[in-house]
Amino acid sequence: GVGFAINNCIAKSLTALPRGVSDRLMTLRLSLAGDKHATLISAYAPTLSASDEDKGQFYEELRDTLQKVPSSDKILLLGDFNARVGANHSTWKRVLGPHGIGNCNDNGMDLLTLCSQFNLSITNTFFRIPNKYKTTWMHPRSKHWHLIDYVIVRRKDLKDVLITRAMRGADGWSDHRLVRSKLRLVIKRPRRAPHKTPVRALCSSLIHNHEASVVLDNTFGDLSKAFPPCGDDNVDEV
Repeated sequence: GVGFAINNCIAKSLTALPRGVSDRLMTLRLSLAGDKHATLISAYAPTLSASDEDKGQFYEELRDTLQKVPSSDKILLLGDFNARVGANHSTWKRVLGPHGIGNCNDNGMDLLTLCSQFNLSITNTFFRIPNKYKTTWMHPRSKHWHLIDYVIVRRKDLKDVLITRAMRGADGWSDHRLVRSKLRLVIKRPRRAPHKTPVRALCSSLIHNHEASVVLDNTFGDLSKAFPPCGDDNVDEV
């Protein structure tokens, strides 16, 4: 399955709940500053040994999901694609960066074709860092490390990506390394309740407000005339 774990302060600004497309796809739309939005897509692609039918259905659903994203939205396509995209930067310009790793397989060709169709770039391959900070999964038999988990954005939004790298020291139940990507984004602040003036402050302003005093006097009159002053009579004798 797929899902999202987000900070509580971001959750308060959500205008809609995450939407499940299938067991392998889920979307989440975030509000950014300046009335802009970012659509996050969490994906888990079939493995290389899966049937062609399963692979075809996954990429068909992913294409349909990407087509429904507004053109003004930023796209963050995240997840385990079980695909090796290789390092053929000259063939896949601006889809692959100059710092890819390994060879491409069939699943990688499907992913590269999808990214080329929607003008997406695989950010993992655009940063010059050691291979140990690129690879995310070790093959159980060969013990070789491969890059199969990606952070993918629109080509025009590459400038907002500061770094994408694998976190070798992050412990977890998965046999994949955590991938972290830093982006230059400003999340829209959640709406706050209107500011309420304390009652004490309201009373203080009435006391020192001459215009309000005049209005009250004209409305209610002089209360001293309505009630005669008390005499010196003994209360017990009245």
